[in-house]
Amino acid sequence: MFRPFVSTCVLSCALLASQQVNATPTDDAVVVVNGKTITQQDFDNYVKIRAQQTQAKEKPDDKTLIEELVQRELLKQDAIKNKLFEHPEFVKKINEMRDNLLMAMAMHVYLEEHPLDDAMLQREYQRQLASVPAPKKYQVRHILLKTETEAKAIITELANGKSFGALAKEKSLDTNSAENNGELGWITKSSIDPEFGAAMAKLEKGKYTTTPVMTQYGWHIIQVDDIAQMTTPPFESVKDQLKSALQGQLMQAYVEGLVKSAKVEILKQEQEVPNK
Repeated sequence: MFRPFVSTCVLSCALLASQQVNATPTDDAVVVVNGKTITQQDFDNYVKIRAQQTQAKEKPDDKTLIEELVQRELLKQDAIKNKLFEHPEFVKKINEMRDNLLMAMAMHVYLEEHPLDDAMLQREYQRQLASVPAPKKYQVRHILLKTETEAKAIITELANGKSFGALAKEKSLDTNSAENNGELGWITKSSIDPEFGAAMAKLEKGKYTTTPVMTQYGWHIIQVDDIAQMTTPPFESVKDQLKSALQGQLMQAYVEGLVKSAKVEILKQEQEVPNK
């Protein structure tokens, strides 16, 4: 029994529909359906398309894949027999696909005509290094309490000489860090809650907050044990991101140029969004 696999993806169906018709089986034929030869290349292409659509980790056995290809070919042949290529909905979908492919092709060709070499990427890398200094990282420990009153009491004990680590082990609600004397390790301002990060960034090395800091988790006493500059990522590790960002800027400039040179008449400022 055939196991159906009928995809709704217009592009993959169109790709399969565009295969040439061979009345005579070729040397690399896999199966012939009503005189139409499905070749090994057709089979390999289908396997790739299927894997992309289903994101399946394992490829089905060849028998199942051939059964699916036969079903798809029979559906296509029946659609052609009934002239469904003239159906308004089919024509609409084909036109939409054509428009999308043309837009994608326009962008592809534009980027090919405006290539980004390593020298350009290096200049952007240096520009970003100069304009955005490497952030600082902080080696931090904290004590988390339920109330502000409890936090103030801990600050008093710290002022009286009690060990931060000992108090963290004894009092902190953050049991994971409490086991390590309240240590959170190296963190950056952007990687932590805004209130915590702002208070942390104001501290000098070896100092703790003398006013409790409130976050969504409770009240904190924060101590900074060390401060260091983050290591600048090497060019090769960010090269692809830089290229993508610059290509985005190129595409934006390309589209803006088209808009500026076009005659556009907006007849209605506000449009109702049709229900799907």
